[in-house]
Amino acid sequence: MKIIISMVALLMFSMSSFACDEECRKQAAAKKHGVRFASYLNTKYCDDIKSEFMSIAINSLQRYRDTRLSDQRQYGMKTTRHFINQRRDWMQECENYLSLSEGENLFYEKKTTNNIFLALSKISTEMGALLEGVTYSNAGELGNNAQVAEKFDVLFQLVDTHKTMMQLRGQVATNR
Repeated sequence: MKIIISMVALLMFSMSSFACDEECRKQAAAKKHGVRFASYLNTKYCDDIKSEFMSIAINSLQRYRDTRLSDQRQYGMKTTRHFINQRRDWMQECENYLSLSEGENLFYEKKTTNNIFLALSKISTEMGALLEGVTYSNAGELGNNAQVAEKFDVLFQLVDTHKTMMQLRGQVATNR
């Protein structure tokens, strides 16, 4: 009887060794898809990148949109464009990792994730055009910056909708 109890206990404690943890899934996905993931990539890192984007980065971009785009000058636009591209690249790396290894998307749904990436790309493209000297004949009170301001508003609406959906699902969108 002691032997049977010992065997059952041993089997229960060794079950965790048979389970595939995140590192195991990461290696399996890398082998299956022929890619190499950076060593720092894991779900916690990606959650942190997403949380930082949805709280700190969005607040910073909102401040930029409200204060810098309201005048006719372009100061800070090159830096802000770089900031947007950097965050988009980080999140794209996480999206690729999560979709291949965990079968998940960075922003819960593929459609939401794609829309946020598209909005970031449109803002970056518009800022690049403005930096190259594009002008618009129908410029309103924001001047040539009106086009990029509208694209910022679309991004803010997408992120706000995602935060609301997370809260409705019982998940928390952190604001640091």
